[in-house]
Amino acid sequence: MNQLQKIICVGSAFVGKTSLARRFTLNTFIHSYIPTLGVSWLTKTITLTPEQLNENLTKEIYSEPMKIRMSCWDTGGQEMFTYLRPKYYTGATCAIIVYDITNQSSFDDLDVWVNEVLSKCPDIPVIISGNKFDLNEARSIDKDTILDYIHLKKFDYVETSALSGFNVDKLFHHASRLSHQYGEEMLKFRKEYIL
Repeated sequence: MNQLQKIICVGSAFVGKTSLARRFTLNTFIHSYIPTLGVSWLTKTITLTPEQLNENLTKEIYSEPMKIRMSCWDTGGQEMFTYLRPKYYTGATCAIIVYDITNQSSFDDLDVWVNEVLSKCPDIPVIISGNKFDLNEARSIDKDTILDYIHLKKFDYVETSALSGFNVDKLFHHASRLSHQYGEEMLKFRKEYIL
């Protein structure tokens, strides 16, 4: 079975949305900052095993592997691109909202991004990604604070590092699982997913 999915990555400027998408799709990292002007997207085809598909479910549902074509979209986090985002959300099957674990302001902006995403796609699955885990020693947001936020909003959470690749595949594979389950009966069998 083949499936096409549209994963959107949103968040404030400088949090690493493009870097996460590049690390997942191309396995590369660009050390200099190049802001996204408008919208960009990258694609990758993956195959999820039944074990991966069943990973965050309370009962086994899948018995066959699934081939998935993922389209990873990201947009400039700057305010000047606000007018572009409504079209960008059309057809999205999962949202990854990214913040920088070393930047309190990017964490404070999460509600703005959550509200924007859910106003355009009210039922879409949402994952919060705390990026730049390679700078964990410089963390400005206490882990308990983010976990309280995640539990309150009932979102999934994955800490990542686009630089080292830490948890990047897990983040996008989980987004793919949620995309597949989106709108289907299987959502009621989901467990909380925090990495």
